[in-house]
Amino acid sequence: MTTDVRPGLTPERVSMFTDAIFAIAITLLALELPRPTEEQFAELGPYLSHHSGAFLAFVLAFLMLWFTWRAHHTLFDQLRSMSQTMLGLHVPLLLFAAFLPYATGMWGEVTGAEHVAEGAKSVALAMFSGTEAMLMLCQGALYSAALKQNLVTPEANVNRMRTSAWVNWGIGVLWLAAAVLAFPLVGATTYLWLATPVVTYGIVFFRRRHVAARTV
Repeated sequence: MTTDVRPGLTPERVSMFTDAIFAIAITLLALELPRPTEEQFAELGPYLSHHSGAFLAFVLAFLMLWFTWRAHHTLFDQLRSMSQTMLGLHVPLLLFAAFLPYATGMWGEVTGAEHVAEGAKSVALAMFSGTEAMLMLCQGALYSAALKQNLVTPEANVNRMRTSAWVNWGIGVLWLAAAVLAFPLVGATTYLWLATPVVTYGIVFFRRRHVAARTV
């Protein structure tokens, strides 16, 4: 790393703080899972089945947080310095990472509640999907900013970093679409979540073909 880094823009300190926020957020996800009362233990199986949406949301949130953290870790391993833009992008990134346990718990409670209005389900679904979308979009913006401002090390795999940027942007747009469609199509938008690996594979596939065509 260069020795003329501006105070407050040290990549190591930003990375350590980000790791701490993600570790706390990923732990708090489990605390938002519904817990049966003493009376409900007699029918624990039906109780867990009734709240299956909460556990699905937990798994999805866990995987998305893990994916975002790994992408962030990979990016920072290839940085030689940071910029004010990248530092600013950490504000919404960490804001939504810290908010995700609440959004996950809210979606889980709505799916397990009785006689909930469709509007309430739409709001909870949009909150959860939108939070996930912002995580992905912020991570994609971090990659794009690092590449555009040439902040990466000489050893960095620029093509792979560009692919990572496109993957994060693509997943972010997919989950943002799910958040928007939560209002007119609340029952169907959750299926868009399942398209996440398809979008990832598609972007990686076309990026590899694009890079291969340029090197011919």
